[in-house]
Amino acid sequence: MRIDHIVKEELLRSLAIYWILFLIIAIPTVGGYLPLSTASAFPLAAILTAIYFCVMVWYRRKENLHDPNPISILHHALRLGEQREEKTKQRRALVEKVTDAVLAVVIFLIYLYASLAYSINQVFWLPVLVIIGLLLTRIVFIDAGERRVTLARSVVFYLIAAAIVVLRYLALGYPVVPLLQAIVLIGVVSFPILYVWERRSAPKGKD
Repeated sequence: MRIDHIVKEELLRSLAIYWILFLIIAIPTVGGYLPLSTASAFPLAAILTAIYFCVMVWYRRKENLHDPNPISILHHALRLGEQREEKTKQRRALVEKVTDAVLAVVIFLIYLYASLAYSINQVFWLPVLVIIGLLLTRIVFIDAGERRVTLARSVVFYLIAAAIVVLRYLALGYPVVPLLQAIVLIGVVSFPILYVWERRSAPKGKD
């Protein structure tokens, strides 16, 4: 097998694949869910990794796939590829969502750390909540620059926002039960209203 950039890329990726496969095999083996010895996890993971490596190198050479991105390879394999400009747009949108999610998590963790380590004034929670809310809005309701507000997306947004608030209460030692009751009450009241609004605003003849 000649050494080219495809082989090098898949060889590097196979290192990570090997350890992932090893954990997938070793954990249930140690737990007694697989009739294997612990030592057999090493060669079994190596065999599966070698098969993966050969298949990926063969397929990428056959289809002339120079992009090592696993998502791009999967899309090509499933024949879900679209025009290059559309792929670029979707990929950029995905990167933006991931970036917003990472930024929201980092801001939230910094706030929690500052609250626990330095006992900062909790008035700072309001701007932190606003920033996280804006990032979460971009993640949930914005697709490739288009604003899409639906009941399903609203439910996802509410559940994530509620989880963030609950995590704050747990981390800071605040009572959680009243908060959970309020979250459930707000959801029970608001979601039926959103459902009726969405049904009425939908075009006639469509469900």
